[in-house]
Amino acid sequence: MRGSVSLVPIDDGRGLSTVDHEVSLPLWLVLLGNLAMGASLWLIAAGGMAAKLILLGVWIAVLCCYGYRRRFGSSFLAGALILAAMIGVIATGSGANLEKLRLIGNLLMLPVGLLVGLTIGRGSLRLMIPVLVFYLLLSSSFQMTHEGLRFNQPFLFLGLFALCSVARWRGHGGLAAASGVAILLSQTRIAVLAMLVNLIGMIRFSRAMTWLVGGIALAGLGWIAALYLPRLFLTHGSGRLAFWHDFWGQWQGGSTGQRWLGFGAGAVEEILSGYQSFASFGALHNDHFRILFETGLLGAGLWLAGWSVMLWTVRHARLAICILLSVMLTMVTDNTLNYGHYLICCGMAAGIAAREGTEDG
Repeated sequence: MRGSVSLVPIDDGRGLSTVDHEVSLPLWLVLLGNLAMGASLWLIAAGGMAAKLILLGVWIAVLCCYGYRRRFGSSFLAGALILAAMIGVIATGSGANLEKLRLIGNLLMLPVGLLVGLTIGRGSLRLMIPVLVFYLLLSSSFQMTHEGLRFNQPFLFLGLFALCSVARWRGHGGLAAASGVAILLSQTRIAVLAMLVNLIGMIRFSRAMTWLVGGIALAGLGWIAALYLPRLFLTHGSGRLAFWHDFWGQWQGGSTGQRWLGFGAGAVEEILSGYQSFASFGALHNDHFRILFETGLLGAGLWLAGWSVMLWTVRHARLAICILLSVMLTMVTDNTLNYGHYLICCGMAAGIAAREGTEDG
């Protein structure tokens, strides 16, 4: 598999300028990759693991072909060891094998995306953005819920916004703005907050015009949202707090082994399925707590260590840090680990931003 390369300067995080290769993927791979990504997107509605297997398989295959061109440092080794240990905790813990595989696959999405962005750079956007835009154009619509009319696909739009934040082709700003409007119309509060965190990484705060225009724009958007998107300002937890309190009590009441090694992959859904309100609530809506509950203190420690390594790896790029922090934020009140395409997109965007050593001050 061959692709052209060009030299680009890279900030190595210590203020030193190094040289890396910008990968230009061959046309046949771009076309094949778009077809594969399209298949994975259309399989989302079917449920199951097929969509994620295609998504993860394609990007791992691309990494295997191009990864040798980049030299990874000690942070990569540390991250690989932490991920291997986490997989070991899940694999040796309780729970059905299918649930173990599902959780392991979900955990791989963000680091794989990050490696893709670091290894390939903006060339990877050609495999994701076109088909993602096409899919969203065909599948997005307003849906009536018990909380009013809301636009669907907020996390796919959030992933597209992240990709557009590192794109440099003509029209990427307009596409990012359109994605932002779609996220606002979804009235998904955590998605809007994550978008704002991502946006912080894109803004050049050293420019006076930024503060003037940004302040006026933010005030205008806030006024419009208060009038037409009231759900964004509601403070209710949609029943989450009661479930979190219940699961916290169950974790505290567990055996010593369960507190240290967890209740096993899939335990959250299994327990929730016995609740009368499971059909409407669906899941725990807190991935950080879910990791603690299903993998215990040992897994939670590895989870935090993995996040620390990823943030340390991209520490020289404010935009990359903000993208990763936005993902962490969504995991506080949503089931982000289940959103494979969103995680891949954010990982790629963070990797691209870190690869370029973006530092806007």
